[in-house]
Amino acid sequence: MTEYTKPALTYADQLRQLQERGLQVGDSARATMYLERVGYYRLMGYLFPLRQLGSDNYLPGATFETAIERYEFDQVLRLLVMDAICSIEVSVRTKVTYCIAHRYGAFGHAEPANVARPGVWHTDWLAGVDEEVGRARETFLDHYKQRYHQPQYPRVPIWMASEVMSLGTLSKLVAAMHSTDRKAIAAEFALPAPVFANWLHVVSVVRNVAAHHSRLWNRVFGVAAVRPNNGPFQYMAKTYPTDRAFFVLQALRWMLKASVADADAWRDRVTDHLQMLLVAPDIERSMGAPPNWNTHPAWR
Repeated sequence: MTEYTKPALTYADQLRQLQERGLQVGDSARATMYLERVGYYRLMGYLFPLRQLGSDNYLPGATFETAIERYEFDQVLRLLVMDAICSIEVSVRTKVTYCIAHRYGAFGHAEPANVARPGVWHTDWLAGVDEEVGRARETFLDHYKQRYHQPQYPRVPIWMASEVMSLGTLSKLVAAMHSTDRKAIAAEFALPAPVFANWLHVVSVVRNVAAHHSRLWNRVFGVAAVRPNNGPFQYMAKTYPTDRAFFVLQALRWMLKASVADADAWRDRVTDHLQMLLVAPDIERSMGAPPNWNTHPAWR
């Protein structure tokens, strides 16, 4: 293996290197400001598509301003995605909590028989929940410890545990629920149970990307969403990618219908934002958006 020997560069040297590789810079002062505030390595995620294939040099006409435009576009896109995920996450937590509490009791999640994957999986999952509860600093947890005799703390009722467990932990629980329980929750989102469990996992992955301010717009996610065979999704071509940003946006739009009163308002905000960049075929391909994406049945 080759030893890494690249030296750290000053902001001025970073800009000079970009220019030497053929990147056009219209405003050097503004470009330097972005290098200082955002960082060279983070900006490379937006500069890389402007490079020649298999080379460090940039395509003719490639500009620093184009990369900044895409970076700022992605910033707003992440905020829109997080806005949707927040509503969906709260809705899923509420429905899962209600299902478990009413079918199995306050501590139903702690009983291995109440999931389809008892044994080691449930033991490990529950230990993770206890750890999350133990780390949490919430007034309702302090009240619970002070008022109730509970020697097994941080074992708490499901309606408390679900408030502090991560979305990833919640999605694992949904995937492990008995089929009848998972179907009941999925039905409230008008989705088949396997699709709902898969989408929730995808949403948790996307949430982590957005929450860490990572590049979103042209990312190929490490997990692909399952394509439903019913409803408006049946009109999608089989070659239509489900591991790109646009399919995720469609999934969020669908799940929002069961989460907020006016899901169309979010869709309209996203549509207005996407139309700022989705005007070139290469951008559409990078996001996984089909031609005429804004009139697709699954988006409308």
